[in-house]
Amino acid sequence: MVSTSRSGIPNLWRAGRWRRAGFLPVLSLALLFRLLWALLVPVRPVSDGATYDLFARNLVAGLGYGFDLSHPTAYWPVGTSFLYSIFYRVFGFSYTPILVFNLVISCPTIWLTMLLAERWFNRRVAIVTGYGMALWPMQIEFVSLLSSELIFNFLLVVWLYLWDKPVQKDGRHPRLSFFWKALGIGTLAAAASYIRPVALVLPFMLSALEMARTRKYLAPIKSTALVYLVMAMLIAPWSIRNTRVFGQFIPISTNYGANLWMGNHDIDSGETVDIPPEAFNMPEVERDHYLRRLAIDYIEQHPARFVLRTLVKAVRLHSHETIGIHWNMPGLVSVYGERVLWPLKLISNLFWWAMLLLGLGGVVLIYLQQGIWMLLKSPAFMIWYYFTALYSILVVQDRYHFSSTPFIAILAAVLLVAIGQWISEHQRMRDWHTESSFTS
Repeated sequence: MVSTSRSGIPNLWRAGRWRRAGFLPVLSLALLFRLLWALLVPVRPVSDGATYDLFARNLVAGLGYGFDLSHPTAYWPVGTSFLYSIFYRVFGFSYTPILVFNLVISCPTIWLTMLLAERWFNRRVAIVTGYGMALWPMQIEFVSLLSSELIFNFLLVVWLYLWDKPVQKDGRHPRLSFFWKALGIGTLAAAASYIRPVALVLPFMLSALEMARTRKYLAPIKSTALVYLVMAMLIAPWSIRNTRVFGQFIPISTNYGANLWMGNHDIDSGETVDIPPEAFNMPEVERDHYLRRLAIDYIEQHPARFVLRTLVKAVRLHSHETIGIHWNMPGLVSVYGERVLWPLKLISNLFWWAMLLLGLGGVVLIYLQQGIWMLLKSPAFMIWYYFTALYSILVVQDRYHFSSTPFIAILAAVLLVAIGQWISEHQRMRDWHTESSFTS
């Protein structure tokens, strides 16, 4: 019989491991849907994807990172364009290798998310998580896009898998040493920061989470210090390039001021908008400082409005999920016409709203079973919270919750498995009562 908590809901932490199903069917289904999408939807880069494409081609042509030799930039993080430039150098100017790469990293992302779900909960939650990720429309739609999202999520789950792996304490267990684990995490964190700089602060949050989980303080502090040392060494070449180009120290990108201003000024929805006209012709670094100053002044003058707007932006961040169709629009329309857009957007939104509600339900379930302290020690919840808080302070768009989707899928699976166990338990109880009544 499955044990239950005070809430009457089956307790996932004492329910035992579910080993009747493997990961292979989940990954096969995921690959099938993504392969079909890749075959049916042509690649037509737009928005950030078109920029990554242009910068990658310029890198190959020897024009540096920017629009041309006379207009270098650091506004967009260099990682995605640099990676694409490698494909262009090796295979020529074709989108097919990028498409294959997106397919290749999608399945390991799902597999590692399932492994994390199994570590944090149990195997049944892992399997359900995998199916959620495999069928997630936005995860499928991004396969045909030139974007940073799939790359970042892959690096993120590899990073978290390594972070959650025990450190070797003696020679009897095949575990990582303290040094090699920190070195690996630092390398992954630097790579993720090159793709999306929101990863820069994540080691601090994971260190605090590790302290809360283990109640040990010295080891996480030492590990985090080593991680940041490795990150600094690996990011330094790009920072030196930026310093030489712009005459000021720029660690990775110059878009912080713009993103902070977009989410914090007099008339805004908290979403991406055009920068003010007077900033258009400013030098890139000067524009970054100018917009940052405007945003900070606004926050200092309206602290209550800033707090309220941040909460509103957190809701808007999760209000819909249609960016995958929007960015695939040129390819979809060129083959199928505009009639396919509305149904595909509806499917994406319905799936997203269902996963969001289930994920929130998983958060409530953990709270009911384990209390607020266990919730705050849950990596799935805290990483979702991390990305939500960060983007809500800056600027929101539906694609910015992409980084949270593996963890929303895990929390949704927690609730679904609990519901399934509750139904199964009640069915067994009814069968037992029926059998008892019949025999008596």
